[in-house]
Amino acid sequence: MYKNINIGANMIVLVLIGVFSILTIFTGSISAQDEYKMAAVLPGSIQDADWNTIGYNALQEVNQNLKIEVAYSEQIAVPDVSRVIREYIDLGYNILWIHGTQFNSAVFDLADQYKDVVFIIEQDTPLDGQYDNIFRIKRNYYIGHYVIGALASEVTETKNIGFVGGLEISWTIGVVNAIQQAIAEHNPDVDFDYIYVGSFNDPLKTKQATESLINKGVDIIISGVNLGNYGMFRAIEDNNNQVYVTSLYTDKYELSPEHFLTSDMFNYNDLIIKIVNDIVNNNVKSAFYNMKYGQDEDRYLKYPVINVSTDINHWIKEIADKVAEQEIIVEEKLDEIR
Repeated sequence: MYKNINIGANMIVLVLIGVFSILTIFTGSISAQDEYKMAAVLPGSIQDADWNTIGYNALQEVNQNLKIEVAYSEQIAVPDVSRVIREYIDLGYNILWIHGTQFNSAVFDLADQYKDVVFIIEQDTPLDGQYDNIFRIKRNYYIGHYVIGALASEVTETKNIGFVGGLEISWTIGVVNAIQQAIAEHNPDVDFDYIYVGSFNDPLKTKQATESLINKGVDIIISGVNLGNYGMFRAIEDNNNQVYVTSLYTDKYELSPEHFLTSDMFNYNDLIIKIVNDIVNNNVKSAFYNMKYGQDEDRYLKYPVINVSTDINHWIKEIADKVAEQEIIVEEKLDEIR
């Protein structure tokens, strides 16, 4: 069923298919870009102020800057992603951004079937085969988390820090290994514990995992979840001990001003606009993009760090700069936790 709603100069088409919705945003003018339609498939809610929000925001930037029609589906489960992708293709969408590593197996199966569709995926390990219609983004989480791990090992008073992740996949494995490398190089007396809760978007399980770490004496918790952050911050706020937290993707200071330290920030807007511009205006159908680390790059430390001294701020900024300039080499270990 299709329902058209006119709002000012824009038309929003709400497509109800099965149990999920697609929001399609049309610009009012006709241009050469009209032969392209882009959709994003998101694993969580665009209200998470995290992974899914930055995906939604980047999609909006594509619509505003490149003037192509865009759409999105949120809260899509892994078993449903193939169906969702096929339905978008049936609706004429020929640029599909699959914003979640857990969905990539479905993309590989479909990319060979739909050669006229360009897929944008995030994968931190090399592809198993050659694809003429896949853009791969390598995000390099492990690099930023070496810096986060160094910070945590310096700030902790209990000498116990922890990580809560969603799924045990390549990038979260790399994060755990990078944190362990940072501890070994900067404060080897610190103990490190980690928990995978089985979902990036489960606040209850994340809250329980956070409480478990706090009960073990952990006073710095490194977040590797999305919507689950609401459970994590709740557990930290409810605890009487002074516990600090770091996050991913966006600045989450407002969630807990007295407990927040910093975020490993992601700038997706410029990157996605560049990729889609290459598709639409340069006829590029496949490429590899390596997200760079540094204050003016795709990935960077949110600076200054909150709730720490000026000396620690200067120290961690120097660490981050050395990592960006590759004076400190962070080992890429994405296959298993060492």
